[in-house]
Amino acid sequence: MLERLIIENVALIDRLDLELGRGFTVLTGETGAGKSIIIDGIELVLGGRGSRELITHGKQKCRAEAVFDIGGEPQAQKALEELGIEAEDGVVTIMRELNVNGKSTARVNGVLLPVAMLKTLTGCLADIHGQHEHQSLLDDKNHLGVIDAYGEKSIAPAAARTAELYGRYAAVRQKLNAGFMSEAERERRIDILKYQINEITTASPKAGEEESIKEELTLLTNAERIADALSEAGGALGGEPGAVSLLKQAADALSGVAGFSKQYEELSGRLLDLYYEVEDASYTVRDLRLSAEFDPKRIDELEGRLDVLDGLKHKYGRTVGEVLEFAAAARRELDSLTSGAEQREKLQAEKAALEAEYFSAAAELTDARKKAAGELCALAREQLTALGMKKARISAEFSAPESPEPRENGMDEVRLLLSANEGEPLKSLSKVASGGELSRIMLALKTVITDADGIPTLVFDEVDTGISGAAANTVGLRMKHIAARHQVLCVTHLPQIAAFADTHFAVSKHEEDGRTVTRVKRLEGAERPAELARIMGAEGDISAAVSHAEELIKKASEAVL
Repeated sequence: MLERLIIENVALIDRLDLELGRGFTVLTGETGAGKSIIIDGIELVLGGRGSRELITHGKQKCRAEAVFDIGGEPQAQKALEELGIEAEDGVVTIMRELNVNGKSTARVNGVLLPVAMLKTLTGCLADIHGQHEHQSLLDDKNHLGVIDAYGEKSIAPAAARTAELYGRYAAVRQKLNAGFMSEAERERRIDILKYQINEITTASPKAGEEESIKEELTLLTNAERIADALSEAGGALGGEPGAVSLLKQAADALSGVAGFSKQYEELSGRLLDLYYEVEDASYTVRDLRLSAEFDPKRIDELEGRLDVLDGLKHKYGRTVGEVLEFAAAARRELDSLTSGAEQREKLQAEKAALEAEYFSAAAELTDARKKAAGELCALAREQLTALGMKKARISAEFSAPESPEPRENGMDEVRLLLSANEGEPLKSLSKVASGGELSRIMLALKTVITDADGIPTLVFDEVDTGISGAAANTVGLRMKHIAARHQVLCVTHLPQIAAFADTHFAVSKHEEDGRTVTRVKRLEGAERPAELARIMGAEGDISAAVSHAEELIKKASEAVL
């Protein structure tokens, strides 16, 4: 159970430290006093979405801390062990802090924990039923979730199997839709690919070809200038006198005196080497001069080839390399399409097999849901009887979706039907349930679901919407009964409900040091009847109202279901 709740700097609460006990605890107070702020604090510590609006004006952060006794809660102990956290003497302390920058931190027994992981633990500890939650019952789309929540242990394995098969089925279906097309589209695509491949193959582009062509074109278009330069160079090297003959003459002159000095010998050798080198260059210039011819026909051929390559690049890529890559990809796609019929048949067979397996699993899921729905409705009828709706009947109507396509959550559409009075047909909740009846239906369902999942602490925030008189007395008695098996915290405006409380806290707001703050006081002795008299609206001489309140408390303590 929740033993202690500490709240700091949450809205009007600067600091609150509540010691809580077992049984039925109520919080009462005027509208706007801060009762729901306490619920906000509990929700924050349980891992709910923290809004910066919760932080007290002028403060940098707020904090909520809860101490739970989990000594008798094996489910919570297991969740704590899976998080790798040890309980200290069967006690777990959860702290949540929220900063004005929107960041929040959560700690469990001092260990920092992501909020998502925190919820796996707190989901075993407490459940909050907000004051407007019963309105969700008016939407048929939410009814399947009610049944799944009740029968989680028996439904979850079938639901997981159905979801797993749906995932595999959807993947194969996506392959079929994405990788295959109609026969006409396939034939058109094959024709296009064949044309593209043939165009590229016929042109036969080669990597590096463009660069070679451009280099040759440069030489051909400058052939006359090159020939003149080579002719001039040839004359300077091989003419009479030219560089070759002059070098030979110099080398021969020095060779005649090479025997007189090592220096003359080395210089003669160097000149001879230069002679051979220049003579070789002279031959090369001569050969190049003979080959440097202006060839208009060859220029036309090369320019035509460049036009072909440019045309391919315009269609298939920025470079010849990209054109070749495009051709390779087109061949792969063509191979895939020409062998597509076989692949398509294989995938269709796999899809059919998965579809059959899926519908078999979905049928098992439906059976599990129908069984859980029958149990839930039977137990809910018992609860509604105890809540004063003695002639009420509640039933779950199953139907198949309009589309036969598999769905991740199974093939069930469910709506809860109600007959509130004898002789009335079963109808949708939105058509037959009043506000007070909705509150009692939600309380009945919540009680049944919580008994099934074993959550020890229940928090109800103003579930008395639309309830008054004898119905309120019945709801109070029911909560007292629930509190025999669960710790129950309830925010209420009705004295008939508050009279059944084991522990009663009064919430009020005051001005202190120029600001409004919320204070919570545990009521003892004569304080309780006085608070109930205030709730009744008594003013002036409230002695009669107090006497009536005392009678309410006395009857509540003696009442049994």
